[in-house]
Amino acid sequence: MDYAWIVPLLALGTLLAVCIFALVSKARTEERKHDPSAPKSTLAKDGPQDGVDLLKPVEEQGERKPNVPPVLE
Repeated sequence: MDYAWIVPLLALGTLLAVCIFALVSKARTEERKHDPSAPKSTLAKDGPQDGVDLLKPVEEQGERKPNVPPVLE
């Protein structure tokens, strides 16, 4: 018996599964982006920490907000 067909079949099955996962993940992300009640990321410019201020030089950093509640909890 020749089982050479199983490797391409498994490869195509894996590729199909990854594509489906990517499409579902993209749809969930788009829904969350358009949901006004979803918490903003701390890296977002309009988030609780005013964006990625930590990447700027110390002289250019704004005032820190140490008592901001955690986003993920």
